[in-house]
Amino acid sequence: MELYSSSQVEILLFLTWSVLSICIGEIQIKHEDIGTPLSVVGCFQKDHDYRDLPFNITNAVVPLSAESCKAVCKQKFFRYAFFKNAQACYCDSSYGRYHPAECLQSCNANETGSCEGSLSNAVLDTGWRVPGPPTSLKLFNATVTSVQAVWTPPAALNDVFTEYIVVADCINTYSTITQLEPRQWVFPNSTLKAGLPDLHPGSLYNISVATHSDHVTGVKVSDTIWTQIGEPEEPEVPRILRRDKGQILVQLSPVINENGPITAYRIVVVYEAGREAFRKDLLKSFHEAEFEGLSYYIAAELKPQDLKDEFVVGDGRTYGNYYNPPLPLDYDVHVTLGVVSSLNNVTKVTYAHLGHVVLNIGDNVPVADVGGSGLVIGLSVAIGVFGFILLLSVVAYCMLRRHLGRRRLNSDHQELSLQGPMIEVEPNGYIHNGFIPEEEDERVNHYENLKRQVWNIPRNFLDVKSDVLGQGQYGNVMRGTVQQRGFPIPVAIHTIADGDLPPDKKRSMLRDLGVLIRLGTHENIASLVGTCENPDTLFVVVEHHPASLKDVLVESRCLERSIAPYSVQVSVSDVGRSKQRICSLSERQILEAAVGIARAMDYLTSKKIIHTKLAARNVLMVDGVVPKVTGCGIARYNKCREKPDYTRWTAQEIFRGRPHVNKSDVWSFACVLWEISALGGTPYADVATSDVGSRVMRGHRLPQLQCVDDDLYQLMLQCWQLDLDERPTFREITHILENMLDDSMIHLNFEMYAAGFHYEQYIPELEQVQT
Repeated sequence: MELYSSSQVEILLFLTWSVLSICIGEIQIKHEDIGTPLSVVGCFQKDHDYRDLPFNITNAVVPLSAESCKAVCKQKFFRYAFFKNAQACYCDSSYGRYHPAECLQSCNANETGSCEGSLSNAVLDTGWRVPGPPTSLKLFNATVTSVQAVWTPPAALNDVFTEYIVVADCINTYSTITQLEPRQWVFPNSTLKAGLPDLHPGSLYNISVATHSDHVTGVKVSDTIWTQIGEPEEPEVPRILRRDKGQILVQLSPVINENGPITAYRIVVVYEAGREAFRKDLLKSFHEAEFEGLSYYIAAELKPQDLKDEFVVGDGRTYGNYYNPPLPLDYDVHVTLGVVSSLNNVTKVTYAHLGHVVLNIGDNVPVADVGGSGLVIGLSVAIGVFGFILLLSVVAYCMLRRHLGRRRLNSDHQELSLQGPMIEVEPNGYIHNGFIPEEEDERVNHYENLKRQVWNIPRNFLDVKSDVLGQGQYGNVMRGTVQQRGFPIPVAIHTIADGDLPPDKKRSMLRDLGVLIRLGTHENIASLVGTCENPDTLFVVVEHHPASLKDVLVESRCLERSIAPYSVQVSVSDVGRSKQRICSLSERQILEAAVGIARAMDYLTSKKIIHTKLAARNVLMVDGVVPKVTGCGIARYNKCREKPDYTRWTAQEIFRGRPHVNKSDVWSFACVLWEISALGGTPYADVATSDVGSRVMRGHRLPQLQCVDDDLYQLMLQCWQLDLDERPTFREITHILENMLDDSMIHLNFEMYAAGFHYEQYIPELEQVQT
């Protein structure tokens, strides 16, 4: 039986060939380099005042022909071109704004295809399909770890795109890791400005922006920018080799700096007899320091290639415009080393902590010679007496411990205490569930307990970078990312060799981890993301943002930066004077940050958790706007080579030996509020750290700043009341600050008369433990 007639077969073959031709043509069109020799799409009605394709590139087409017009439009990433016979060339990403029309005239005498009619224009297909690059890209406000980027949409859209992909590729760095991993961010197609965090200090980045859709990535536009240099690595303290009359021979060690170039080394002399605190920002040459009555000065500045293993302090020579005078014979001195890093008009210096004091340099002896036999006998007797006292103390302690049992109340140091049921941990790694009756005595493996309470992150979801953020309480803290909803999220990864922890450390680790678990999530607290288990390592993954509130505040000091602050109109009586912004952030942004911190602390209070280390350095800033309190439980860590000193934020009752309570955190919050108003200034910057406690107990308080009104300062004073009951709760503080945001009064004013104005001092050394 014949299924089809011959005529039907011919029709089927024709239709099949047509479909294949269309498919093949469509496949060719999708490739960005494919286009037919002329590819005339059709003719469409034209308007005398407005072309169907508005981008006029006639002057760029030489010679002026249909083929060259199409080629130039393609070079400019447009999908369609319009050519008017030897007269004009236009480009655009779409066509057909007007109705179809008939083409009657040929393109040129030597070209086939119709290009124009009396009332119509012809459109040519260039073969280009993907979106062109964004029209412009501007990079600015580079900080130590971030850059701001602004771009405009592509002129040649060609296709619908859903997002922008921004890539930061490091092309030059002073880090020992010469091949830093590229950073990538994805933003929705409505975003035209973004902050790019998590960059490496002192590095040149190529920043590119491109459109992206489900099918293809568009053409990118790029530019380069340097990040600011970071603080240089702290050098080793110079080793004293020998002391002569008026001279000291020291051994110097070079520094490997990851945060920028090393441009110089400085040798600094500090007289022990000086009463004022050593401040690196006041360091000057010997003659300038002598004139100003300072007890420290720069004795030499050496280029890195000139740094030798040994250096003679006091040899009377000049090094880098600094005179190295002979040392006084009757002074005890310190010698320290500074590392100078300069790049793009930014200079930062880090000094080693003050070294060993050299006693009475009038004698010509090696350092190992400690003096006469009388001194040796005296030291020997003193060591014997103190050793005997220590032995008696140990015996007394053991007897008291045996008498009282193993239960002690440790009220002096509660790093982060839980006011509620605590978790007891056995040495074998099991815990008693503190939330069930004791008679049940249910023992649960602590790893299984963790799995039930937090996200157990698959190992392939976690990318642990080689960058060390700092040292945690139980191991190194690494930079990394975790995949959430298909996107990499920056995190801090605490690496814990759980199996190697002694029982007391394991108990402490689980208690601190329990703090984060108990916290849950809050918009103003850096939360626990989850945990990931390896056979020998437990990864505790915590939300991370590179910039702290301290960093943001110091960076906002616009009078100290190259960006010129704008002037403010003043009254006739102020002629000759002008007000200027002293802060690049608005007063509302500052108060909103304070409100966010207060909400976070109120939330901690509701969870019966005491922070004990509240300071601007322990508040992370998301995109420089949203504050997130960190340092809770296991999330606390110190940056490399840093050990923060929280003396200046400590409540007066702690100096008197009393335990931390929630109202102690209220005191610290008021210090943070002052720190915010001072744009990162160091509290009690004019007081040595050793004297802060006695000053506070005698009633000394942080002063009212010029930019702070009476109501805001009164709130600070309320938080610094001696009577804990007189201090407001965090809930009350939150309501007060929210009302200040909503009322019409000016509680914070960063518009100042520039003449005579100076910022509150920010002295990082006073905020670090000096070892």
